[in-house]
Amino acid sequence: MTQFHKSELMRFNYKNYIVSFVILSFSIGFVGCTGLTTAEGWGSPLIHDSTLIAATMDDQIIFLNLDDGSAIANHIDIRYSENEMKRAIYGQPVSSPIYYDGSNELFEELIFVATYNGWLHAILDFSENDYEIIESEKITDSQIIGGILTFDNKIYLGTTDGEDGELYSFQISLKTNDRGNPEVSFEDDWSMKFDGGIWSTPFFYNNDLILTTLDGHVHSVDLEGNLNWSKKFDSAISSSPLVINQQVLFGGFDSTFYSLDFDTGEINWTFDEAENWYWATPVESNGIIFAPSLDGNIYALDIDSGRKKWEIQTGDAIVGSPVIINDLIVSGSKDGSIYVAEVKSGEILGQCNIDEKIESDIIADPDSSGVIYFSARDHSFRALKIKSNGNPDEYWEAPYFSDKLKDDKLAQPNDWAPNC
Repeated sequence: MTQFHKSELMRFNYKNYIVSFVILSFSIGFVGCTGLTTAEGWGSPLIHDSTLIAATMDDQIIFLNLDDGSAIANHIDIRYSENEMKRAIYGQPVSSPIYYDGSNELFEELIFVATYNGWLHAILDFSENDYEIIESEKITDSQIIGGILTFDNKIYLGTTDGEDGELYSFQISLKTNDRGNPEVSFEDDWSMKFDGGIWSTPFFYNNDLILTTLDGHVHSVDLEGNLNWSKKFDSAISSSPLVINQQVLFGGFDSTFYSLDFDTGEINWTFDEAENWYWATPVESNGIIFAPSLDGNIYALDIDSGRKKWEIQTGDAIVGSPVIINDLIVSGSKDGSIYVAEVKSGEILGQCNIDEKIESDIIADPDSSGVIYFSARDHSFRALKIKSNGNPDEYWEAPYFSDKLKDDKLAQPNDWAPNC
């Protein structure tokens, strides 16, 4: 993997954005060598009740049983024509309770998915395991790379178009038609333009939105679309922020990890020992921030001071966020391995190599002790059981391969040989 010295990255400014965009494309495999027209997503799956809902690299939404990985509903195709290329999904599907227009009457949860080509989809489970798209709207001609934030019948998301970005707020309108069926639409609420593209997911905290942009800014915006503050840095920022304990936490392309004051944007502390960019959103547990870097390390930092407690070294870039399970931290790497380490010490207790690049977040089922889910670049979705001693075991009989659906093959092969 290409390494960049910090002195070089500190000279990054927005005039260099196009060059850096190409570098990023090659460095982390965000797009193919032909550019954005070949975009393929690595969106993380969503646990919704007892179902794993995921956007695939094959332009589908799939619905899998958490316990065995079998399909519990027909997949949904989201590609509109064979010639349409910009169709990938990079953000995680989200679920949100929705209320009928002008009332406090709760309808039920809808699933929302945004695609790279500017479409927003609403999915409803009409009956048990009967999922259908009930609304699809082209909401922007720009690209959607970050995820969706939902709150109080509204959707917030960012877009990128060349050197520009825009933050959108949409009101989710829910009505009942003459046949008694639900009708959903996405009504323009407000939007705010920025000089830098938005690759991150906005973070909601204390009735404000925190977002990062590729021109090196962190912005605080209220729910009416008014700017509270902006803080400028010397490099691009694509990492989605984490806000906790009045601190805004994120890393940048300058290989530096930052803590800002939530109210003012002033810097609390910085950590500058990484050797490459930050892409993934950090996670927190018991006052410790875990910051994954494209240098292949996870850095455990004290939330109050930024002092490093330990670091985990993997064999390649870490693109997705890790997950905390009890006293263990579980992370994936582009070297094809899942790493399980002790939270207190960083000691690696277990490892499993699936021999495929892992770029999605690692997610855990809070109702199932020690089971994690993730996707890999071979179009697979996988589940591992993390034992209390840190050893990972295959949880399903076989992974689910979404690309096999196009060829009418079994998505879960019968002759699978476990990796773990």
